[in-house]
Amino acid sequence: MIASTLSVVVTTYNRAILLEQCLLRLLDHQTVTPDEVLVIDDGSTDDTPEMLLELSEKHPVLRVVRQANSGRAVARNTGIREARGDILCYVDSDVLVVPGFVAGHRAVHASPRGELVFAQGFTRNVPEVQAIDWGRVPSFDPSRAFFDTKNVSVRREALSSLGGFDTGFVEYGWEDLEMGIRLKQIGYRMRRARDAFGFHIQPPFSVESLPRLRRIEEERGRMAARFLAKHPTLDVRLMTQDTPVHRLLNALVTLGGRVDEHVVAPHLERLVRAGHIELAAQLAQLVLNQYNLRELRRAQAEHPARAT
Repeated sequence: MIASTLSVVVTTYNRAILLEQCLLRLLDHQTVTPDEVLVIDDGSTDDTPEMLLELSEKHPVLRVVRQANSGRAVARNTGIREARGDILCYVDSDVLVVPGFVAGHRAVHASPRGELVFAQGFTRNVPEVQAIDWGRVPSFDPSRAFFDTKNVSVRREALSSLGGFDTGFVEYGWEDLEMGIRLKQIGYRMRRARDAFGFHIQPPFSVESLPRLRRIEEERGRMAARFLAKHPTLDVRLMTQDTPVHRLLNALVTLGGRVDEHVVAPHLERLVRAGHIELAAQLAQLVLNQYNLRELRRAQAEHPARAT
């Protein structure tokens, strides 16, 4: 069996502090060194370029490609084009990985049987870097996500043969799962890389974040319409909540849209002050989901041929 080279591809935008910690975990703390760590800087305007220059001078395995801000799909396609490895391992710049991360991904692709597989690693959300307990890494991830580019690897030739990520996904959400659907259509299947664990830094919920979270849900809804136009299957309908059951449940939860973020904000604030931050976040998501579904239906009505 011919040995394969592995490039870790990290796409980033304005996350200098977290990105540096992400890269140090990949460069200095792995049991198996990656052949390359490739950072695609998607037009950052913070201290990212300077930090990357300093880090690359100390670590020859680190390469940086800088481009004008173009979005996630374009940045990942730059990774396909520029990476030197046979296997591409995508990691988000706000994910900090365990020492066995690279080895875990390599192990999945080392099968001598020539299986068509992509390796999905596990992640767990934590509110800050200081909350990570490196001595207690979970062995199970309840998420059913497949081809989540926070922590996934696949042979570069597979991505190239499919034309890369769909750059029509110009807002937040779904472009990686859509690639996963296409990989499955050509015979690839997911295998879990159980040793390739990462901690995803997600700041705790606050009432002040409601406008930003609403915008994300609206973007997800618009991009879900594109996803469905390309793959109008039951699986994708369930993923994007494009079913009568989901719409009915949301209408019940929000009293037909009368309960919005403005109505619920004072109640969420009381929960946060009482220390029930996770409960507040879950209730906020239930309310904000209506904007996801609303934008999905509006985009479907306005752009019935969005997949083109």
